[in-house]
Amino acid sequence: MIIFNLVQNFMSTVPSNILVLVEIGIMIIVAAFFAFLIKIIKQPLIPAYIFTGILLGPLFFGLIQDPHLITSLSEIGVAFLIFTAGLEIKFRKLKEVGKAASIGGTLQIALLFFVGFLISLWLGFTGKAPIYIGLVVAFSSTMVVIKLLSDKRELNSLHGRMILGILLIQDIAAIIALTLLTSDFSFNSILISLAKAGLFAIIALILTKVINPVLKSAAKNQELLLLVSLSFLFLFAIGAFFAELSLIIGAFFAGVCLANSDYKTEIQGKISPLRDFFAVIFFVALGMQLQLISKEFMLLFFVLLGLVIIFKPLIIMFLIRIFGYKKRTSFLTGNALAQTSEFSLIIITLGFTLGHVSAGLFSTLVLLTILTMSFTTYLVTYEKNLFRWFSWPLNIFGFVKAKKENLEYLEKDKKRVIIFGCHRMGSLFLKEFEDKDKVPLIIDYNPEIIKSLIKKKVPCIYGDFMNDEVLEKAEFKKAEIIISTIPDIEDNLLLIKKIKKLNPKALIFVTARRISEALKLYDKGADYVIIPQVIGGQRGFELIQKMEKDKSELKKLKQMHIKFLNSIHNILY
Repeated sequence: MIIFNLVQNFMSTVPSNILVLVEIGIMIIVAAFFAFLIKIIKQPLIPAYIFTGILLGPLFFGLIQDPHLITSLSEIGVAFLIFTAGLEIKFRKLKEVGKAASIGGTLQIALLFFVGFLISLWLGFTGKAPIYIGLVVAFSSTMVVIKLLSDKRELNSLHGRMILGILLIQDIAAIIALTLLTSDFSFNSILISLAKAGLFAIIALILTKVINPVLKSAAKNQELLLLVSLSFLFLFAIGAFFAELSLIIGAFFAGVCLANSDYKTEIQGKISPLRDFFAVIFFVALGMQLQLISKEFMLLFFVLLGLVIIFKPLIIMFLIRIFGYKKRTSFLTGNALAQTSEFSLIIITLGFTLGHVSAGLFSTLVLLTILTMSFTTYLVTYEKNLFRWFSWPLNIFGFVKAKKENLEYLEKDKKRVIIFGCHRMGSLFLKEFEDKDKVPLIIDYNPEIIKSLIKKKVPCIYGDFMNDEVLEKAEFKKAEIIISTIPDIEDNLLLIKKIKKLNPKALIFVTARRISEALKLYDKGADYVIIPQVIGGQRGFELIQKMEKDKSELKKLKQMHIKFLNSIHNILY
């Protein structure tokens, strides 16, 4: 408290021309402090940013008092975040999402909107407010979910692809909803707004075809590539403003345009630090907007909270199961989408600006978004434990047969070696074991890798060690060597614990990113811990010494290495 009083006294002496810089600086410093503390106890970072905003905002200390600064930062942050969301949408992915994501996602939006709309009418809301309430609960957060899946390296898993497909459908629906809401709901106005949005989509499609030469030239200078990418963001945002559309629509289509270029990966690498910075700003600003809600909105709040974190996941799980996917995939998909969206915030802010919703309803829906986004960080972080706890109740969907996940190829003879993860390092192990006529069993949660292995008749199963059904099929108890190429410390600790319980005689090889993690894994019973950087450095130094003594070996080693890399590539692709 004393520190905050000192800061308030200091800020009262700050000249107005640098006050904005000081306020932004305070936001970042306090957010970094709480993020550091929460990381020590191994908790997700997003709640720390929101808590920072609550502390700095009007509810507590009120250190950031300029409402225009908060609004402007929030709008800029959302624009950048939606721009990066657009970067995830390739036109090719529209063909890949399949019926479960496209039809299931559309049905989910319609069902949640309809239920939210009816609940708001039942609670006495009139006018256009029920439309906004229905839209708010219908969408899930692309930005939060993609960040969490990316951190867990699950974007390429089956449920990760399903989630991205549903979010893609939701984003398109949200853009259409924003377009309609900016009209006056007359038939002509709706047609004009949709025509403008359609024109943006056409421009993005045309630019996708002609932008590559510009980006190719810009890519020669990394600073120029970043500048050109940002110029597209602002060009589309300004264009949306003059077209009397939401700036968010412009940012979204700018991202879509660049996502379909040949330089998407390079652009994402350059934009990611900016995205992360504005993600902090966005969540801090979100916390600042939080206000206490009055008693008349309490019932609505708790009903909508239950609708979003319980009913929405159940609906998604049911729809995914209907399309023939297993209980685990449907659970992980529904669990990750149990929140409202940044688009929900944009929609409700638009409604508040246009006078369609009251200040009390606005605060209620903002609080709903903050809490559900915060909950999601825990739901996704501990998804495997949650699935274990709720696995039995989910048997109510057992009447639907899973037909879409028969991703496995098994041979009758048991496999003495089991490898978890077949990308990069795992493919090296596979190649070496094959050369010694000891074909191992591969377990991986990337469906593309499993499909490739099935074509080559390599024994494999889609899944991971947390799935008891997978371990049973793999005859886990009979394996002599178990190798994990997944460098996640928590996953490897759980794997070691499970092996020690089910198969204590098996040799355990796991992977770590850091020396401290390797020592911890050794302490828990690992027989050997692979640290790729350390082993790579040792091997590299040995090769350098060998070449120094006999330089004629260099060309021969190079050709052998190229041949080896091609053989690995052929195994996976």
